[in-house]
Amino acid sequence: MESFHIKNLIPVLTLFFILGCAPDMNEVVQEWKDKGWTQVKTHGVKKDFHRHGTLMSEQAQAVEASWIENGNRKTKVYTQDSHHYLALRFFCKDGDEFVIVMRKRK
Repeated sequence: MESFHIKNLIPVLTLFFILGCAPDMNEVVQEWKDKGWTQVKTHGVKKDFHRHGTLMSEQAQAVEASWIENGNRKTKVYTQDSHHYLALRFFCKDGDEFVIVMRKRK
């Protein structure tokens, strides 16, 4: 019977750590820039976050960007007339959120 060594567990723990971590905000933004989107505005306070999401629609007349500062929810509507908009929402560990708004010409 083979004995258990912690060194056998290190590759598994390393992979778990890499997959379990949220990507860096700049990496997320750069991924969209590489697809032809440009950064327009940031709402809220940038800080450590544990997950992020994307809100976008090619059919909607507008995209609503929302964020939370000190427990207060705020919103701004971006009308999709000549551009498509997307909102990258970042969910912070303290319950706040910030959003980065990007656009791309229709």
